[in-house]
Amino acid sequence: MIPADFLTRDIVEDNSQVAVIHGGNQNTPCGEKALLMAPKLRGYQCSAAVHCAIETGFRHFDTAYYYENEKEIGEALRTQIKMGNISRENIFLTTKLWNTHHDPRDVRRICEKQLELLGFSYIDLYLIHFPVGYKHVCDEILRPMSGDQLQTVEIDYLDTWRGMENLVKLGMVRSIGLSNFNMEQIQRIIQCSSSKPVVNQVEIWPGFLQKDLVDYCRYNGIIVTAFSPLGQPNRENHCPVYFFSEGMKRLVNKYKRSASQIVLRYLIDYGVVPIPKAANPIHIKENLNIFDFMLDDADIRLLRGIKPKSRIVKYEMVKDHMFYPFELLKENNEESEVKEPQIKEPKLPYIPNADEEERENNENYE
Repeated sequence: MIPADFLTRDIVEDNSQVAVIHGGNQNTPCGEKALLMAPKLRGYQCSAAVHCAIETGFRHFDTAYYYENEKEIGEALRTQIKMGNISRENIFLTTKLWNTHHDPRDVRRICEKQLELLGFSYIDLYLIHFPVGYKHVCDEILRPMSGDQLQTVEIDYLDTWRGMENLVKLGMVRSIGLSNFNMEQIQRIIQCSSSKPVVNQVEIWPGFLQKDLVDYCRYNGIIVTAFSPLGQPNRENHCPVYFFSEGMKRLVNKYKRSASQIVLRYLIDYGVVPIPKAANPIHIKENLNIFDFMLDDADIRLLRGIKPKSRIVKYEMVKDHMFYPFELLKENNEESEVKEPQIKEPKLPYIPNADEEERENNENYE
């Protein structure tokens, strides 16, 4: 198995409230105090967010080649190391192999480029961003188009995974995992390779909990990290409705916390590792300040009663590919069949001190 540790052993430094995950064959659940910072930002805004996050207590950072911010994140982290605020050993850095680099002959080369951008000698966790490969034109073209069609390739993600395994042997990465993979695809990797993924990063929020996938990963000792954990709140059109509902307003008043904090606490208790995005220093600190309160069982049941919705990040342009991981029609049918939620969702929105920055700006790509 993959010889690396990463999210359930507490880190004792600078009051960090991030845990470490154990890879390999240790069937360890997501630990309390497990939270990531996902700075899907660029330029000065990204650098400033990383500096603030380090000083707040974040130690686990999630980025990707597709986000085009690895250089800024690496520079900010190295600056904090030079200042003596943190050591490399106490940073857990996750990045991803983008879809244009699925050719196993390309995996090592692009990982070396990402290491150069980050300015580090190794990556703690390296994920396959998506099971579908895109045509490689050059490293700068991330979405190769032919007219209105996204150009894909039929490279087997299993071959890509074997290229990732080689990176572990070379010491370039400590652990490897997946993102946006379904149960059948994960099972195929487990059965056909010498190592199993330590993480599957997928879309999870109160309206889209993916319980079957989470249970499957937990059974197999795979940590689930949750992107878009708030459901990408949009104050202009008051979506998702649960986030601005009277039910959420009551919880905000009861716990004296923001809606974002309540949702992140709920997902931690659900057993996944939420990845909140924030640039505002107030929201960055708020997102980490969720470990000194617990939700009542009755309130957890209320949140679980939120009517299931369809996924937000769909990659619909490649939905006809043989390795497309989502069943959109089935999900939409399930949405129409569920019972009414226990939390009433009136049209009048509640305006709490929420993290409006969770709305993604990456064209619905995670």
